[in-house]
Amino acid sequence: MRRLTITRHTFLPIIAALLTGAFSLPISAETNTARAQPSDASERGRTIAEEAWARGNGFGSLRAEVEMTIITRSGQQASRRLEIALLEGEGEASKALTRVESPRDVAGTALLTHTDSAGAQQQWLYLPAASRTRRISSENRSGSFMGSEFSFDDFGAQPPSRYNFQYLREASLNGMPCHVIERHPRADRQGHEIAWLDKERLLLQRVEYYDANGDKTRVLTVEDYKSYPGADGESYWRATSLRMDNARTDAASVLRWEDIELGAGLDTRDFEVAALPRRR
Repeated sequence: MRRLTITRHTFLPIIAALLTGAFSLPISAETNTARAQPSDASERGRTIAEEAWARGNGFGSLRAEVEMTIITRSGQQASRRLEIALLEGEGEASKALTRVESPRDVAGTALLTHTDSAGAQQQWLYLPAASRTRRISSENRSGSFMGSEFSFDDFGAQPPSRYNFQYLREASLNGMPCHVIERHPRADRQGHEIAWLDKERLLLQRVEYYDANGDKTRVLTVEDYKSYPGADGESYWRATSLRMDNARTDAASVLRWEDIELGAGLDTRDFEVAALPRRR
C-alpha cells in the first residue's frame, strides 16, 4: 500500500509534504542511539525526507473542499470556504490551485502555484475586487494568506530539493515513536523548521518554524489521517486537520479537509494563469 503525507506538499502539498529516507536498514528499525551521529545526520535526514516524498507520489490529481477557521488571540473566529486542487507532474513538478468560495466579499480570490521538475516555484494571486492577477515574489511568500496563520508558501509543494536536512533524534510525540528532522531552505528564506514524522508510516505529525534568530514563530499540528482510494488502485493517507499556531501572538488557523477526491481528472488547463479569473 502506498501512503501519502499531505502537508506543505503535501502536497501538498499542500502544506507539508516533508520528509523521508532510505538506509541499509529499514527506516523504522531502531538504532543503537537515540541521536544520529554528526557524520551521517545530514544523509539520514535527506534519505528520510526523500522516502516520505516518494510515498506520496502517484495519485495524479486531487480536489477537496476545505474549511478554514481563523482564530484571534481573544478567541474570535472567522471562516473561509476553500476549494483546493492539485496536479502531479514529472519529477518534483506539480501545480496547486486554492480558490476562495466564501464569504462573498472575498469569493473568487485564487492562489496558483507552479513547481517545476527541479523544485523551483512561481506563485500568482488573483484578486477579484481589483480584477487583476499579480505574481508573488519569493520574498513575499512568507506573508499571510487571507489573514490566516498559513503563508502563501504553505499552499505550494515543498519538494526535498528545496532544503538541506539534519536528522536530530528519535522521540515520542503523544506516545507515537517519531523521527525528528531539521530542514533549512537552500534559497529565498532564512530560518529553519523541525518536523516530526511517525516511524511506522512516515506521516508528518508536527512542524515547528523558527526565524533567522532561532526564535520559534509557528507550530503546525497535523491530525486525523484517513486513507483514500486513488485512481491507480492504491490507497493514500491524507490528514484532514491542519492547525497552525502563532507562537508569538497565540492566534491560530485551522484547515479541515472535506470531500477529498483523488484521481480527480484535472489537467494542466485547470492550472493556467489566464484561467484564474474564471469561477466554477
